[in-house]
Amino acid sequence: MTRLDALASQQRRAIELIREVAAEKNLRPFLVGGPVRDLLLGRSVIDLDFTLEDGSSALARAMAKRINGRVRSYPQFLTYKVTADEFPEIDIATARSEKYRAPGALPSVSEGTLQDDLLRRDFSINAIALDVLSEQLHDPASGKQDLDRKVIRVLHDESFIDDPTRIYRAIRLGVRLGFTIESHTQELMRNAIRTDALRTISRERIWRELFLAFEEENAPAVIQALNDAGAPDALFGQRKIDRERVEQAQQIAKSDPALDREVLFIAAMLHGNASPVDLEGSGFSQRRARNVMQIANELGRYSDALAEATTERQRFKLLKHASPELLAVLTSSAGEHVARFRDYQNFRIPLRGTELEVPVGPHIAKALERTREAVFMGEISLDEARSFARRIAIKYLNREHVSG
Repeated sequence: MTRLDALASQQRRAIELIREVAAEKNLRPFLVGGPVRDLLLGRSVIDLDFTLEDGSSALARAMAKRINGRVRSYPQFLTYKVTADEFPEIDIATARSEKYRAPGALPSVSEGTLQDDLLRRDFSINAIALDVLSEQLHDPASGKQDLDRKVIRVLHDESFIDDPTRIYRAIRLGVRLGFTIESHTQELMRNAIRTDALRTISRERIWRELFLAFEEENAPAVIQALNDAGAPDALFGQRKIDRERVEQAQQIAKSDPALDREVLFIAAMLHGNASPVDLEGSGFSQRRARNVMQIANELGRYSDALAEATTERQRFKLLKHASPELLAVLTSSAGEHVARFRDYQNFRIPLRGTELEVPVGPHIAKALERTREAVFMGEISLDEARSFARRIAIKYLNREHVSG
């Protein structure tokens, strides 16, 4: 019997309440998919996914009321999401069957049986259901056996053609769990990639799968496996990816969560030859795209220029144009210079533009910045800052008049 008491306290409490509500309303919910897989493997279960052949709406709304939560409905997918403070997200769905009208198209969904719902899924290890009331397993695709064998297996031969994003999911899941992809499934995946199945879906959908790869604990291994299989070719064409650069990107991302993880990983993947065309469909803003290009294409130039600079002012002028992500990457080769520049970024002087007694304009901000730099570098003392800034502001103002 599967031990639900092995779940973390929040998940266990949620299931206890699901049981209570289901019993009150005479409903029969099943825990399905990834949560069952991870429970059987003794891994942490985070979100909870339930399926019912009947009464999903009633269960979702009653559960939301019981835990003082909110429920969102997605009628096109026959699903509901219940959220509340101090509870994990709870997905409740009607058992569904699916039909794919064309390769790569999103499926049309209709109500079905529990078995229909399980057999429409991507892999056998995700096609297991646990009766929440009796704790009985339903395993029509022999997923438990594949868990024991530690293999990833699709449920039918058209799986990767119907939904090519399963290529990414198979590889991510294999690396995450330490499983191998079953030989016939591997052959089907290779054939799908070779026949450009991934080009039957939008670039946006492929990007979403790639971004999920960046979130994996062993993202470098996932990215390497994806690239070895040729999965990113539909986005970038064939690329040789430097595993060490990808590992460095992950280390940097882990060291500072404020940095843009996706920029770091993509720049590592596209190192030396990145183009804005490569990022089509990523949803990146112009700024984020520029940051990718800067790291991927200009890292060597920045490193060489820093090494050749003879003054701190030269180095600071260069680093002022670097994104936070580029600064983090440069730390490995020019750590001392980057650390000094970060100190400068945080340095402030108690001086305002109104104290300079100079007509307002952009020259004021430029003069204050030059003065802050001069004090930081020891060119002048703090006591000299006001007179220095005023002199510089007048100089800049005169230049504006001449150029005007």
